[in-house]
Amino acid sequence: MTKHLLRDLEQLSSELLQLTRKVEDQLSAALACVMTRDAENANKVIQTDDEIDRMEVKLEEDALKILALHQPVASDLRFIIAAIKINNDVERIADLAANIAKRAVELSHMAPVAPPDSFEEMAEKARLMVRQAITALIRRDAVLAKQVTREDDTVDQLNRQIARHLRERMKDCAPDHIDPLMRWLSAVRHLERVADMSVNIAEDVIYMVEGDIVRHTRSSGSPG
Repeated sequence: MTKHLLRDLEQLSSELLQLTRKVEDQLSAALACVMTRDAENANKVIQTDDEIDRMEVKLEEDALKILALHQPVASDLRFIIAAIKINNDVERIADLAANIAKRAVELSHMAPVAPPDSFEEMAEKARLMVRQAITALIRRDAVLAKQVTREDDTVDQLNRQIARHLRERMKDCAPDHIDPLMRWLSAVRHLERVADMSVNIAEDVIYMVEGDIVRHTRSSGSPG
């Protein structure tokens, strides 16, 4: 490996870690805002999404430049390919966090409705999956990455349970509670997609470390 390639790979790795940590913070902030109907801080999360979009574009451009200039092979090539894919999934998590923050803003203008049962549990599990996927990336830990892929089934189950509970509440609730409950249902769906993106990141870490493509190979029957 030439010193120029090594330098560029280290820079790419630094950019990816900076992006992932920022997105993890965004998700935590968005979840806190929706639980407390905090419109002010939710708007900050929404506004930061443009910055994350710029970071995502720059990282992809830098990765493509490395491919063009150095024509890397073997593990270096796998790292760059994984970085491009992870970059995209992390940006999508940021979009989902912004969507959850938007639900917080909307809820702040509606009749107060208690969060759905088990939402905090689902939020914590999804947030942990993001954190574990990022940790697996930092450590290049395929074992931890595989653990993330297994945890998705629990989030899928909670998603179905909470959605069913919300629909039951809508049948008997006051008219002014229907819109807030719909916003909670939307937040739950976004959270389930966050977990899916975490699995994508974990699968790309496995590819980066072991060279194995594991997408679509999970034996679980869950639709997530």
